[in-house]
Formats: sequence, C-alpha cells, structure tokens
Amino acid sequence: GQSGGGLVKVTLSGNQEPQGVEIAPEALNEGAEVLSDLVLAALKDAYTISTTTMRERMEELTGGLGLPGGF
Repeated sequence: GQSGGGLVKVTLSGNQEPQGVEIAPEALNEGAEVLSDLVLAALKDAYTISTTTMRERMEELTGGLGLPGGF
C-alpha cells in the first residue's frame, strides 16, 4: 500500500503481517504529524489490498461450492 503519491509505501504479507516500510526523504520534510498520517494511510491501503486479494482468491478456490459465509 502507499500514500502521498508514493512518499510512503508499506508491504504486508498475505496474513497482514507487516513486512516493510519505505519513506521517501521528501516525506521527512512534512513534519511528524503529516508523516504519521501518511504511514497510517499507507497501512490502510495495504490492508485493503491484502484483504481484497484474499477474498478474491478464496472466491476462486471455493466458487460454486455454496459454502456459507460469502465464500
């Protein structure tokens, strides 16, 4: 996930375990509060991407089985 046009990038595993954070030097000039907001936004973006991908893969694996829980 990323925020600030790529100023902050966060990588999560498929289990939403944090794997890495990249912060562009330009982001450091924004101050602590803005940087905190950028990191949080990148984390939320990464989480959304991860859960969407997981849901799509589960639907592919279980498609047509009629399992409860929306899978």
